[in-house]
Amino acid sequence: MDAFASAADLGKRLKRTFTSDEVEWIDELLADASAYLRDVIGQQVFPRTQTTYTAYPSGGREDLPVVPLVSVDAVTRNGDPIDFTYRPGHILVDCDTPCDVTVTHGYLTPPRELTRLACVLVSQTLLPLEAQLGLAVGGLSSAQLDDFRLSWADGGDKSGMFLTEHTEARIRTTYGLGDVHVGETAG
Repeated sequence: MDAFASAADLGKRLKRTFTSDEVEWIDELLADASAYLRDVIGQQVFPRTQTTYTAYPSGGREDLPVVPLVSVDAVTRNGDPIDFTYRPGHILVDCDTPCDVTVTHGYLTPPRELTRLACVLVSQTLLPLEAQLGLAVGGLSSAQLDDFRLSWADGGDKSGMFLTEHTEARIRTTYGLGDVHVGETAG
């Protein structure tokens, strides 16, 4: 799965150049951060993709389960195209019989906010990782360079990559099913 950010994106934000050996590691961490963000959002928002799923309309209406929706490409029943009417966030079909819906959804490039959040997630894990303390060391509260010392504020409540509850709620609202973004549609 494509990450929302690259090692170059993180390097710009941290004013740091990663060595060729570090780039693969940073890209893997950014892929982990992007997977975490997708879990929070609840769906695939980047890269743009085409998906076919079996729909079970109710009252002739099928709510489209993906955003940002680019297009409704096909609606078929037993392999044959059926007529449908597109309305923002859903389609209308002739009956409640299951049908296959093909949609194109997602962004061509990752939204800047998701790039930034992927970088934030990785940057908050870099110090413990570079100190070889692992991913689950708890909430690091301070670091001292002379006579090297690390201190933790909580006993692991905020381990590894995490976002605040407020940030999680905001990206679910912005990029999840609560906010339908629509481009062109077919049908």
